[in-house]
Amino acid sequence: MKKIILSVAMIATSLFAVESAELFKHCVVCHGKQGELVAIKSSPKLSSLDKEELSLRLKKILDGSTLLSKKYVTMHKIKLQRLTPDKTDDLAEYIVNLKN
Repeated sequence: MKKIILSVAMIATSLFAVESAELFKHCVVCHGKQGELVAIKSSPKLSSLDKEELSLRLKKILDGSTLLSKKYVTMHKIKLQRLTPDKTDDLAEYIVNLKN
């Protein structure tokens, strides 16, 4: 039974990583392959943020409470349309692990 639970957990983790990798492909143009670029001249490098801060920023983009201009919020929402608030931690973890 423990092997089955462990296998299911490993598969779920792999699926989150694949989904996060697919979502991050949209971010690379502005933020760089490892989140090392400053986008729109004012955003911090994603690689300089921890998982909690990244997840919070993603949630704020999704719910519209970010301080980004409407133009950038709309662009991010289009690129992240498959991202749900409960998956922001997964994407944030993926980004943090890019620099490792």
